[in-house]
Amino acid sequence: MTEENKLITVTPDTKVLRAMQLMTDNRIRHIPVIDNGGMIGMVSIGDVVRAVVSEHREELDRLNAFIQGGY
Repeated sequence: MTEENKLITVTPDTKVLRAMQLMTDNRIRHIPVIDNGGMIGMVSIGDVVRAVVSEHREELDRLNAFIQGGY
């Protein structure tokens, strides 16, 4: 199998930003999730975007609480 037709996969331990990088670099919108030699799911670009937005929203909430003295 050549590098250009190799299936891109992730594991349950793969970080969200790594999955996003793989999708961007390889111009793909879905990545199979593989564990113990079998497919256990699929990650879409929408899943990745939701996770990143949620992470940023939580960080903004923490910063707002700090600024307003709610820490």
